[in-house]
Amino acid sequence: MAEQVEGEQQTCYNDVDMLRSNVPMTTTKPIFESDPLDRLLFSAFPGLVIRKDLTQEIRGTSKAPSYVIEFMLGKYCSDLFNEEEVRNGLRYVHDEIARYIPRGDETEMIKSAIRERSPHRLIDKVKVELDEHTRGGRYWASLMTANIHTVNISPEIIKKNPRLLLAGIWSKIVLQYDEDIIINKKAYPFVISRLDPIQVSHVRLDEYLEGRARFTKEQWINALIRTMGYEPKHPQVTPRVKLLYLVRMIPLVESNYHLIELGPRQTGKSFCFTEFSPYGVLLAGGEITIPKLFVSNTIPPQPGLVTRSDVIGFDEITGSSFNAEEDKNLYKSYMENNQVNRGTQPVVGDAGFVFNGNIEFDPRTAMLAEHLFQPLPQMVSEDTAFHDRWAAYLPGWELPKLTPKLLTTHVGFILDYTSELFHRELRRITTYGTLWERWFEPANQWSYRDQRSISRTFSGLVKLIFPAGNPEKEDARALLELAMELRLRVLLQLHRINRNEFSTTELSYNDKATGETHTIRIEGEGEGTEEAF
Repeated sequence: MAEQVEGEQQTCYNDVDMLRSNVPMTTTKPIFESDPLDRLLFSAFPGLVIRKDLTQEIRGTSKAPSYVIEFMLGKYCSDLFNEEEVRNGLRYVHDEIARYIPRGDETEMIKSAIRERSPHRLIDKVKVELDEHTRGGRYWASLMTANIHTVNISPEIIKKNPRLLLAGIWSKIVLQYDEDIIINKKAYPFVISRLDPIQVSHVRLDEYLEGRARFTKEQWINALIRTMGYEPKHPQVTPRVKLLYLVRMIPLVESNYHLIELGPRQTGKSFCFTEFSPYGVLLAGGEITIPKLFVSNTIPPQPGLVTRSDVIGFDEITGSSFNAEEDKNLYKSYMENNQVNRGTQPVVGDAGFVFNGNIEFDPRTAMLAEHLFQPLPQMVSEDTAFHDRWAAYLPGWELPKLTPKLLTTHVGFILDYTSELFHRELRRITTYGTLWERWFEPANQWSYRDQRSISRTFSGLVKLIFPAGNPEKEDARALLELAMELRLRVLLQLHRINRNEFSTTELSYNDKATGETHTIRIEGEGEGTEEAF
């Protein structure tokens, strides 16, 4: 089953490989038992789904993100119901990862191995830049995990894999050493002679919609929940919890969607940024800088993360700090207008911001703060103009803590497939935010930001659950009411900060057919006992 690289010699297995290959793999897992949803997914999306128990067996021993692991598992464990083939494929993938994905401290060993025993094989994330200052222009590759830069790569490889010029691609690569490559009297001997991506190369929305049509609404939601790694049959994963899990994915399908989630630790808040998609970025503490986010201070200036990411997560935000009032104003400008003016050129992006933080109390039973933005850094915690830009406040205290039984062992989509489809297809759809207006209309207390926020949340949920844009009236009502509730959670905290300026404590909409007014309220939070988690 092992794939042989053309021209590859046994010397590709080197000292570095041997140091890392003796990692034990669990082989005592119970035999997989499929259910009807597993078989339906396998039938509707052949080659695009994977058993999530296999991901869990490898993930803890690898630096590769889940979307890379699952791509390899999907290739070598494609017959999900043939246990012998699955186990053989799992061993192969485990061996490939253990042998060929480098560690950052192995840089010099790998460079030596390329020089002494070429060709040398690696699995790494490869990113390419064009050096326009070299005569004729020259492409340079960087191996992000091995921390090796200015690697020669041919234009032909880049033409076949243009994503190398964007966020980069995890790939199987073969490296050669050519000491005759001299530029301006300096040697650049490392050469990528072969590159095979281990991420999805293309997706088609029509095929995705055709497959979706074979599922009921409930089946499809459960398939998405399993794709995220959770088991929808677990008693804690209620219909409401499922929808809140899906809200976490909205920034991946909806451009410029800004979300805040505060809640207890260990509920999986950062999953969408670290594991689900290569287009998500997770920043923490000192990593959060204005040049990194928007535009660098270099000459020429380099665009920041907002121009090349779908979503930027700010982890442990309750322990972070904003360096200056100017920094905060840049955040506010971007969150409102999708751009900032810094230097001579505006920086425009469509990345959403997601603030993740921990609070050690449950507002349903104990309110240990004046408002639920208070745990944020002091410079922004009381800034109502800052918080008014959130489309939604996700109540993280309603989501269960991660336990082994909460994780699924069933079939879900390969993460790289969904991340590419979300990025290339669903984010381009701009018409779903107003679908609810066919049946409903806002009552008169909605502000412009309220309507924009609610429509974006509604749009994201429709893209996830009804990607063809065809919800029935009562489905649209349920999604609209959830979108209104999550926006109302923002408004209630603004009301607690400044009751004179922000008086809204409920949101209403009218049913056009019946003329009835329906009102969304949030009862019982902040009125409980002083009892923490």
